[in-house]
Amino acid sequence: MISIKKYSKNFINQWNDFVSSANNGTLFSNRDFLNYHINRTFQDYSLLFFKNKKIVAVLPAARKNNSLHSHPGASYGGIIILKETSFKTINYIVSELESFCMKKNFSSIILKIPPASYLSSYDESINYILERNGFKIKERYISHLVNISSKKDVISLLTKRKRRYINNPAAYNQIVLKESDSFSSFYKILLDVKKKYDSKPTHSLDELKNIKKLFPQKCILILSKLKNKIVGGSLMFFINKKVSLVFYNVVLDSFRKSQLSAYQLYNCMVFSKKQGYSLVDFGVSQNPESSDPLSPKISLIQFKEHFGAKGAMRTVYIKKFKYDKT
Repeated sequence: MISIKKYSKNFINQWNDFVSSANNGTLFSNRDFLNYHINRTFQDYSLLFFKNKKIVAVLPAARKNNSLHSHPGASYGGIIILKETSFKTINYIVSELESFCMKKNFSSIILKIPPASYLSSYDESINYILERNGFKIKERYISHLVNISSKKDVISLLTKRKRRYINNPAAYNQIVLKESDSFSSFYKILLDVKKKYDSKPTHSLDELKNIKKLFPQKCILILSKLKNKIVGGSLMFFINKKVSLVFYNVVLDSFRKSQLSAYQLYNCMVFSKKQGYSLVDFGVSQNPESSDPLSPKISLIQFKEHFGAKGAMRTVYIKKFKYDKT
């Protein structure tokens, strides 16, 4: 028998302990990360699932427009489970989630599922069970990841063309890449880059500083300097024991046509491998200038493929409920 309880601060330690040992738990599922938002525009509605008084699953979620929605503060989430959770138990969890939402008169459930490659142990049972229970695919994003554990030297993963750029000392002999906490300087460049596409960064400057304070070893900023002037930078999140995510990789506009962006991305791969990670996620590859926000940006995908990256799906599921109005 599965029972469901709404998250409260009393559960914070139990929640975080469960996420840290879960098959699909990430930094984005940690309560401290979920709570970093300074100005909330949503109501947290995270759930815990119990069986015989033990937590068997958690769901980082919020109430948005009367939908139970995967937490807006995370790039993905979905139902977090342990590696040993059986197919039968997952099926019960999904069924109980639906019953719970109908009792609370939610209009729908929307779940953002991370790529299967993120999992500690490969298992797509949740995807299958969701679809068997009437969940439909609402959106699919294409992300690109590179397996840096497949080769001894990261440089060998790159195409010959990119290796030639990276190995050209004349191009970068005055560029110094160094780990830094100068988020304000980095953020100025980030804002300028985003303005070119009429968009805004996912995080505010204060939010980034807060995340760094909460997770100093999981949020790493590496800046590129030329004669003490900051000309670019990369921000990485180390989201579980195997995956690092390059969330931002930007350069000054005057360096946009150079290979500095590529050099920074290569450095992220090298840094991640030294830290013992096996996968580097370069993020989604959608075209922000397209009328269809899910349209792939081919030039961006080609850029990532030069580093050995391959496509991975991020799926968003939805199930709508119909109620008898009589």
